Amino acid sequence: MVGPDYQKPDAVLPTAWVSAHAQADQDHLAIEQGWWKNFHDPVLDRLIMKATANNLDVKIAEERIAQARAYQSATTAALFPTGEMMANALRQSNQIGFPSSAPSTLTNALKKPFNIFKSGFDASWELDLFGGHRREAESAKAELEASALSRDDLIISLLAEVAATYIEIRQYQAQLHLAQQTVEADIKTTTIAQQRVELGEIAGVDASKTESQQQRDQAQIPYISNLLSQVEYRMDVLLGEKPGRTHPFVNPLKALPSLEQTLILAAPASVIAQRPDIRIAERKLASATAQEGVATAKFFPDVSLVGFIGLFNTNAGNLLNVSSKSWSMGANVLWPILSFGSLSANLSGAEARQQEALTKYQKTIISALSDVESSLTAYTEQEKYNQSVEKATATDQQVYDIAVKRYEAGLTSYLEVLEVERKLYSSQNQLTLAKAQTVRSLIGVYKSLGGGWK
Repeated sequence: MVGPDYQKPDAVLPTAWVSAHAQADQDHLAIEQGWWKNFHDPVLDRLIMKATANNLDVKIAEERIAQARAYQSATTAALFPTGEMMANALRQSNQIGFPSSAPSTLTNALKKPFNIFKSGFDASWELDLFGGHRREAESAKAELEASALSRDDLIISLLAEVAATYIEIRQYQAQLHLAQQTVEADIKTTTIAQQRVELGEIAGVDASKTESQQQRDQAQIPYISNLLSQVEYRMDVLLGEKPGRTHPFVNPLKALPSLEQTLILAAPASVIAQRPDIRIAERKLASATAQEGVATAKFFPDVSLVGFIGLFNTNAGNLLNVSSKSWSMGANVLWPILSFGSLSANLSGAEARQQEALTKYQKTIISALSDVESSLTAYTEQEKYNQSVEKATATDQQVYDIAVKRYEAGLTSYLEVLEVERKLYSSQNQLTLAKAQTVRSLIGVYKSLGGGWK
């Protein structure tokens, strides 16, 4: 076969992650393909399964795979002979100019209309002497593999999006619950403040401040409820369901899922190569390389074998007689010797597309490395922030517990307890946001690594 034989380019990868806080040998990898199962959340498991089965983007990707598979079959079929049954009837008259001296009996006989009847089996075979069709089939095979990997890439993004959306739902549910608790504390605070105004212990402006705070906190409830509804509708689309189907899945309120084990990472060389986008770019490069061979083969002759076996006669009544048997065989050779540079231009374009595919492959690797480093940094720093917020919330919890004990001992008023409780709710809300973002950052790590690996 003419044209270059494809060789997968060597990618120089670093030996360790810049941002990783933990490393592991290939024999001790802890993260598997089903990474979401490490959260031990049955609801998330059900949503993942439902999205994988019903998501419409995945179905579109599967149809594209079917198209690519059909194209590969068509290019492979071009390597083999083609044959067809044929039958035709033709009536014609020869329109030939004769000199005036020609006998009239001859001219009349030749100009007289006559019939041609033909039926049989027609076959042809274009010999792929220089590999043009084989290179086309090679390119189609690589495109089919790229289509399958595109589906894998889509599923990885889909699962990460489903998990992140689920975390967002649980976040808003927790925030809504805390907002309702905060309003309940505000109502108690406002009631006590109004009683103290009636007793003349505080000014009316202080009671107005507590009531104003209550109204501000009350406004958070419909705001968060709207955000929760919007996220649920977004989940409906991911699941390939009509609006409203997610709501029964995610109710009642549950705690945010968290990972119980430490994140363990492998060296980039054992992970990055598994990302579908890199493998897609590599298959696109293989396809473009094969297309160079297709363009090169067009410089060489096309040789075809042709044959016919069947019946041939000028009289329909005699067509089925033994005397009507007919056959023919031969060969055709087509060699483009005058193209005014079109073949060269076609080859130059194929070479340029191959170089473009190579550059895209190199760029995809660099982008993947950057993606992993960014996600690792985001997760590492977010985890530190989450730990700080946890400590602050724990301190606020201790302050609240002390305030309750002081109230029970008669050393402080209930209003002070409510103020401390309200601050605790605010800290818990901040912790909810921190935890949710930490889990989303972890999901981003899984996604950047290609969905997990073994």
